Amino acid sequence: MGIVILVGMLIGLAVLLLFVGLAQTQGLATPDRLEEYITDQLAQSRSRPRRRSARVSESAGELVQGLDKILRSVGAFDSLAYALQRAGLRLTVTEYLGIWLFSLAGAAAAGYLISRNWIAAGLAGVFGGLMPHVFVLIRQGSRLQAFNNQLGGVLMQLSGSMRAGYGLLQAVDFVAREALPPAGVEFAQVVRDVKLGSSLMEALDDLTVRVGSDDLSLIVTAIRIHHETGGNLAEILETVAETIRERVRIKGELRSLTAQQRISGYVLAGLPIVMFFVLMLINPQYESNLFAPGPTLCIPIGALVTMLMGLFAIRFIISIEV
Repeated sequence: MGIVILVGMLIGLAVLLLFVGLAQTQGLATPDRLEEYITDQLAQSRSRPRRRSARVSESAGELVQGLDKILRSVGAFDSLAYALQRAGLRLTVTEYLGIWLFSLAGAAAAGYLISRNWIAAGLAGVFGGLMPHVFVLIRQGSRLQAFNNQLGGVLMQLSGSMRAGYGLLQAVDFVAREALPPAGVEFAQVVRDVKLGSSLMEALDDLTVRVGSDDLSLIVTAIRIHHETGGNLAEILETVAETIRERVRIKGELRSLTAQQRISGYVLAGLPIVMFFVLMLINPQYESNLFAPGPTLCIPIGALVTMLMGLFAIRFIISIEV
């Protein structure tokens, strides 16, 4: 049985390396590949063997993109694609699913090899399957917070550029070149979308959906109102920038005041789980009695439910809307 598990791990590793290799051959995300197709002239200087290698990599990339389109036709996978974009991960849905499968299978195999117990293997597999999702959520939160923290400065750059005589699209292009990631990357995508045929308002609406920021929605709404009714957009953006800076300052103070309670909630929720896995590895036979049919099965179920209720209660108490 151990040989079978080892072979399964090797197959999973091979699949992961395949997706990583395809991602490397693709190099850039889809919009960047479009830009490279429009502006780059490297194809004229490549040698014939290089072009043959490029055709092979393009065929593999087309296969992955075709599978990705099929997956994105399902609503859940399309939402997953938006989640990956918001996290700033240049991965297709297919590549992410390959990494998720490898993480799940690898964790389950490691749990079985360490404990020689199928229950521990299953729990380790669940933990390994959750890790990529947790990583994406953490990346989303940190990237969104960084974007919101940049919005005040971005609005001042936009209003200053427009006061200097730039149009709105030129001001957005200036921000895309001058701002640091993630704001610079997202506004560069807006400029790229306009160059590829979208209107500026459509590109800004796509930016709002892609980033998922309430502050950005406020800015795009102000720009849309100006687009329909007219007025001094530079002055409007300066007023919105002042409002957003105050919100960011208050949110920072609230996070500082609630940091202890937030960390306590994470520790209280995570410590029993960590101790359970430690005891499962040390003495799996004894710990497996918790999952035996009978009244004892209520213990882990009740513990999990009450832990989740406590975590959500703490999160609800310390979440203060500004």
